[in-house]
Amino acid sequence: MRMRVFLVGLIAAATMLMAPPLSGAAPSTQPTVTGLTEAIAGRLALADTVAATKWASGAAIDDPAREQVVLDTVSQLALDRDLDPTYVRAVFRDQIEASKTVQRGLFARWRLPGQTAPPATPDLGPVRTAINEYNVAVVDGLAAARGLVVSPRCPPELVAATGSSAAGYGFDPLHIGALVQAVSSVCTVSMGSS
Repeated sequence: MRMRVFLVGLIAAATMLMAPPLSGAAPSTQPTVTGLTEAIAGRLALADTVAATKWASGAAIDDPAREQVVLDTVSQLALDRDLDPTYVRAVFRDQIEASKTVQRGLFARWRLPGQTAPPATPDLGPVRTAINEYNVAVVDGLAAARGLVVSPRCPPELVAATGSSAAGYGFDPLHIGALVQAVSSVCTVSMGSS
């Protein structure tokens, strides 16, 4: 139910983004999650290249060894920024699962008659370097928004920022769903239950 409420809010936020801005509105000096959702969306966009490479090589989507390296690295980054490593690991588990959601969705699409995968990258090294850079940006975004993620302002701001990031990247429904999955642990306050 929580995810459904979030999706409805995301759609509403995306719709509001199309409205003209209010004139005379002063810019907010409070921390936001916009940079965070941009980093998460950028990281997620790389799942397409990873999927194409795994498709071409026959590699499995799940890579527990790589996932553990990511989680260990972001835990250390969290400690370096005085963040709770358990919280940061939870956020990154969502990142990893969202990436796999995209990869599985693309694999399913490419299995359809008449569909083909895009050309594969022969080496995932540069893509992993880019993912690592996004990982740092996500942890930095969590640190910058540390006061916001525990406040009641977080859910609505996260919905708006997620909608904006999804629109900015031109995400299709598969990627929008995965982006929602990727940000689901960012706010530590409840969005309410029904």
